[in-house]
Order: sequence, then C-alpha cells, then structure tokens
Amino acid sequence: MLRHRQTPGNIQSICWIFLGNYWYWWSSSTNASRGQAFYFRNLAAGQTIWQHGDNLNTGINADVTFSLYGMPTGPGTISNLSVTTLERSGYLDIYGSNFGGSGQVLIGGLSAQVGTWTDSHIVAYVPEAAPLASVTVQVINPSRIASNTTNLNVVARQSNGRVNWRFRMNGPYSMVRPVIAANGTVYSIDVFGHLYALQPNGALKWLVRGAGDKGVAVGGDGTIYVASESFINAFNPDGTSKWSFAQNPRAFICLGVAVGPDGNIYSVSTQGLGVFSLTPQGALRWTNPESYMRPIVDYGEIVFGPNGGEQQMYFYANDHIRALTLNGSSVFSIPGGLANLRAGFQPAIAPDGGVHTMLNAYSPNGTLLWSFATPYPWNVFTPADIGSDSTHYFTQNLIQLFALNPDGSQRWHRTLNGNFAGPIVDPSNTQLVIGSSETGDHAGYIIGASTRTGAELWRVTLPIEDPTVFNPALGIFGFNQFVDTRTRFTANGSTAYLVTATATGDNNTSKSFVYSLNTGIAAPSPTPSPTPTPTPTVTPPPSPTPTPTASLMLRSTNIAFSARVKRSTVTVTGTVSVRDANGNAVSNAIVSATWTLPGGSTQPQSATTNSTGNASFSTTSGRGTYTLTVTNITKAGYIFDRTNSILRGSITNQ
Repeated sequence: MLRHRQTPGNIQSICWIFLGNYWYWWSSSTNASRGQAFYFRNLAAGQTIWQHGDNLNTGINADVTFSLYGMPTGPGTISNLSVTTLERSGYLDIYGSNFGGSGQVLIGGLSAQVGTWTDSHIVAYVPEAAPLASVTVQVINPSRIASNTTNLNVVARQSNGRVNWRFRMNGPYSMVRPVIAANGTVYSIDVFGHLYALQPNGALKWLVRGAGDKGVAVGGDGTIYVASESFINAFNPDGTSKWSFAQNPRAFICLGVAVGPDGNIYSVSTQGLGVFSLTPQGALRWTNPESYMRPIVDYGEIVFGPNGGEQQMYFYANDHIRALTLNGSSVFSIPGGLANLRAGFQPAIAPDGGVHTMLNAYSPNGTLLWSFATPYPWNVFTPADIGSDSTHYFTQNLIQLFALNPDGSQRWHRTLNGNFAGPIVDPSNTQLVIGSSETGDHAGYIIGASTRTGAELWRVTLPIEDPTVFNPALGIFGFNQFVDTRTRFTANGSTAYLVTATATGDNNTSKSFVYSLNTGIAAPSPTPSPTPTPTPTVTPPPSPTPTPTASLMLRSTNIAFSARVKRSTVTVTGTVSVRDANGNAVSNAIVSATWTLPGGSTQPQSATTNSTGNASFSTTSGRGTYTLTVTNITKAGYIFDRTNSILRGSITNQ
C-alpha cells in the first residue's frame, strides 16, 4: 500500500520502480523545494511506528509516506554571491532561498548556463556576451517570479604565461581527459555528470546536466557521446539531445566510450551488456560478454589500431587486456594486472598496429614482440604513450622517465624532478607534457620535457585554492591542486588540455578545472642526448639557462602562500615564481622582498630562485594579515620587468 500527503501547488511527479527485492523512487524534481523525507513501516513485521528511510526500502511489503514536491509561491531571495568580481564564463555561487528546483538565472539581463539548482543554492556561469561592467544578477524561479537583484563586476578572461585559461567545472573531480572536435570545441565531463562545451578561447558554449560521467567522445559529424553505467547519451553539437541508449542490464562498471574508425560507438559494460557497439543512430550492433574480476578498473580508454587491412579495438579491465574486431569477435585476451601495475596496462597503439603496455609490446594478434627489463624494482607504472615515430614513453615509480626504441631497447632514461604521472607526446614528437602525481600535500605542477633527452623544458606550478580557508589535514591555509587526467593535444600540438582538482574532504567545496596550456612558446634548447646505449643512464635535469642579453626580462608571475598555526603563533611561507619573457623558469635569480606583518612592522628578506624558478620567504608572528611585496629581482644579463610582474600578495590568518 502506498500513501502520500499532498499540499497545494504540488504538480511534480514521483514514481516507484520495483527492482528485484526493493522499491526505488525517482522524482521529476530531485532538487526542488520539498517537505519531509520518506518514512516506512511494515505492519506485517509488527512495525507500527513510521521510521525514516534512505530511499531504498528492502521490505517490499512496507508502507511508505512522503510529501510531494511543490512549487514556490513567492519570489526567491538572493542573500549573497560567492564573489563580487568574475570573468566571463566564470563560476558563480548564488545563495539564498525559495529558488525552487529550476528556472532561469539572468546575469546582465542574459540567460546564464546553470550547473546546479537547489532551493537555496545555484551554480551559474557568467554569459560570454555579458558586458564588461557592473551588472545585475537575478533568479527567476519555476513560478516565473523574479527575485531581488545583486551586482556583479564582469571582467575579461586573462591568460597567465603558459596558461591560456582555466575553466572551473561544477563537479569535484574528473577521471576523463577532455576531447577535441574537428572545429576546435573542447568537451569535458565531471564526476557529477555535467558535460561542458568550451571554445578554444575558454568561453563556455553550453553545458548539459545529467549527461554521464564515464567517458566522452566526439564523432566525425560533431556528435558527442557520453557514457555511464546506465546509458550512452548522444548530443548534437548545440548541446541538444540526439538519442539515449539504455544499457539493459545495467553495467556494474562502465569502462568508457569511444568512436571507432568506422564511425560506430564502442563501450565496455562489466557484468552488464559486456563489450558492445552501437550505430551512430543509437541501435545496438553486437555484444560480447565481459565478466568482473579484480583489480578494479573504474575507468579506462578504449583504443583502436590496424591488424592488416582490418581495425580492432583494445582495452584493459578485469585483469586482462582484450582485443576484438569491430564486428564483435574476440581476438585475444592477455591476463595480468597486479594492483600496483594496473595503470600501466592501459594499451597504447603504435603506428604499425603494435599494442603497447608499460613494459611490453604485442602484435595485433596477441603475440609478445618484446619486453623491457627495467633496472628498477617494480612499484608503480603509468600508461605508455607512443609517438608517431613509434618511440615508446612511460614513467616508473613516479620519477623515472623512459624512452624506448621501436624494438624495445632503451633510447634514454631520466630521473625527473618531482613525482609524475603518465607522459603524452605531442604530434610532432618534440616534447612530452607530464602532469604531477602529488597527493595534495604539495602544489601540483605540469612540465614539458624534451623527447630527445627527457630534459625539462618548462614548468607550470598550479596555484593554491582557497588560501584563506584553513586546511586541517596539512595544518596550512588553502588546498593544493593535483593533476587529475593526462593531457590531450590539439592536432598541431600548440595547445594541451587536462583536468586538475582539489580535495577538501567535501564534494561541495572541492574544485575541478579544465586547463588550456600553451605548449608552443619557445623553450631553451635541451642538451643533445648522448649516443643511446642499452645500459640505463641517469642524468639529472639541467636548469634552463637562457643566453644573457639585455633584452631578456625577469618577471614575478605568481606569489603563493602557505601557513602553519601553533596556538597564537603563525609561520607564513611565501613563494615567488620568476619567469623570463618566454615564460621559462629562471634559476639563480636574487629576489628582494619585504614582509608587512599583522602589527604593521616590516621585514626585508632576499632569496635565490631554485631550478624551478621559485624563491621562498618565511616569517613568524601573530594572527592577522601578512603581505609580501617584491621590491627587486636581479640576475646578470636580465632586466626586471616591474610593469608586467605580480608584486604583492597577502594571506589572512584569523
């Protein structure tokens, strides 16, 4: 028996679906304003008191009571915005009440894209066409009643050195690296199922809520495909829905989705449909079983390569690498996947069709071609990447970067300065872009490395987020970004896209960003590689040393802070990043700076930049605001470009 209480104005619908041995509810207005939650009682089991439920009622004979969703009867009220100044396509939190479960946000009179909508909190994005001025923000709730207005100052998007732009997503992280359409549009998804379409200049074109979170791919006609454990969704290039394919049975784990060289869609549904393929119109072509086995692979990339005159698909999951024809016939299954090696088993395809993992290469029929004997004990491996010249790259134990020849012999090896994830080689085989593999206790970073020697060419250090919020896990103010995905290059190799994130311990406050990096800025020429030998060599990365000329300029491009609090004493560290006119880190530059302490006293200090171009300053005093002001930067042959430098930064400790 089903009971409900209904109040005036309740027009949203709710349904119940019987799944096996329990009832599951689904609402048309999940985030709308609502009354009390669900309560259950099973009279057959002697339960006479209503008990609070958690959406799943395992007693199939129980009664349930709930309040239906309702429409707001008055205007919404905006109490505050997360910021007062924001760039176009910037992320805006709107807080207040009586917003309902849907509606429209107007920024400068223009309709804004919305990522989250609840009765008291909305996430909206500043329209790209908003004027660069002070504009009003207003919420129109589902009853078509307008809220009060509040002001927001809209500014232009700015690049910063190698960072062309970054875009904040509405989910806390993403496992999926962005994809790029033929027209340059960048598509990215987050773990909360948002699909974003971004122009090459960082402008948000549109977003879709509930698109999926387990892979994104784009077809030759511009159709975008997004996967989840329940469906494959297809979207037109303007963001409208094209079709949706329901996976029946539902997947235990959906590995991802890809568009094959034949234009059909391919996915892997563990314990569901198995490996399956759809036509571009969303019709099921074939299935091939795929059973679950540990270690868990929650997401992976499906790749394709030639086998003679035919194409095949490859993936790693469930303790094996599998190959199938595009007609669904199994070709081979190679077991292997110790938990600490599983990332390295992600297949990469060489130009000749060879299937590469971190240490091995196989023929398209599954025959082992070669295996590389690494000189280091096994710990962790990254996926391999293969250049268009068939050079094989991978990282072992976070710091050992290898380049192998097409026959599996070592071309070179380098110990990296930091902890790193998997390398991705650019289309012209000139550089690798590698994101760090830090766990949040250090600032994340991204480097470019020479494909000839592995020498570091450039580095981007990711700024700390929320620097005024205390981080109890580290005892500092702020949260470090970490690199969440590998890189995706544009066809000409001049731009690289990847995703970063923070981990605050709360999905509501953790952040994720799509970064666009300029990889085409000239970098110092790396030292020529010695003649390759089969014996591993270890060469520390040299610091970039530009040729001294009067035209070279020094700039302070970032001032980052961290703080440690012990009772009433605060120790603050400020790190100044120094770059030349090309955006390259400058080592051995002397930075002069002055602290202004909470009591108003000043403290001059000097520090020398390290190999990554960073100079650190530290001071200790009481709680309050600390300001670090850069007064001069000197190095022989350089000129301090004060006009284009960041000269001052502050942190407040309450």
